[in-house]
Amino acid sequence: MSVAELEAAEIQLEASTGGLWSDAWYQVIRNPGAILGAFFVLTFLVAAIFAPVIAPYGPKEGNLLLVATGKPPGPSWHHLFGVDLLGRDVFSRILYGARDSLMVGIVSVSIGLSIGLVLGSIAGYIGGWIDSVIMRLMDIMLAIPGLLFAIGIVAMLQPGLYQIMIAIGVVNVPIFARLLRGAILAQRENDFVLAARAVGVKRRAILFSHIMPNAISPVIVAGTLAMGTAIIDVAGLTFLGLGPPDPATPEWGTMLTGANDYLELAPFLAIFPGVAIIISVLGFNLIGDGLREALDPKMRGRA
Repeated sequence: MSVAELEAAEIQLEASTGGLWSDAWYQVIRNPGAILGAFFVLTFLVAAIFAPVIAPYGPKEGNLLLVATGKPPGPSWHHLFGVDLLGRDVFSRILYGARDSLMVGIVSVSIGLSIGLVLGSIAGYIGGWIDSVIMRLMDIMLAIPGLLFAIGIVAMLQPGLYQIMIAIGVVNVPIFARLLRGAILAQRENDFVLAARAVGVKRRAILFSHIMPNAISPVIVAGTLAMGTAIIDVAGLTFLGLGPPDPATPEWGTMLTGANDYLELAPFLAIFPGVAIIISVLGFNLIGDGLREALDPKMRGRA
């Protein structure tokens, strides 16, 4: 058998891969941390969707007789997480609060991701003075601390959940824009891009069909990790009084605000919303770490 025949037989024995995304999915489902994170996120997603079915009480339904002594009772069989100072079931309010917290996190990251992708792709692929203008604008935005920037935007737009979505989305724009720009710059001079230019492929087709699929991986990972940060920012802004005007809104940060003056009297009022925030953020972070290990060739096999 000739050397060429031996090489051909060896190539045939090699298992063909299903591409980047198929390999990444295989790596993610084999990562215990990513599976645990997906379980946490899925649990809160189910709680948010089916809150009216799961919750034993309404989120604003109170019973003042339960707090007639001036001290809200702690967890019991009838109220798993206890009741607040107005006799409202804390467990039910946390279930309904998952709706607002997850919705604001998803929408705000989507806003930042969509605008950041557009600006980053334009800056990275076109370059020149357009790149300089966009990146200097992103540098100015990054020079302002994120939370303070978000506070300023919400204060300008008036407090509310929709305003918080916009504020957190704007804060995330420069992060995604710079990340995608760097990835595009790394891919722009690869051989497959030069070959596409040589055969006359249009610039738009090169960007969206050749460069973007290979440059989007770090942005997806950053977007997943940003979800956890967005949930923390939402809770922080609502805790500072920049959330919904109605204090009865079942939002986790608002619940922490109401429990701030009663930490010694009824610490469970702060513990349960705080644990909900921690677990949801941990879930998104674990998923993000799993995606990073799956999509980064340098980290393959460490999961």
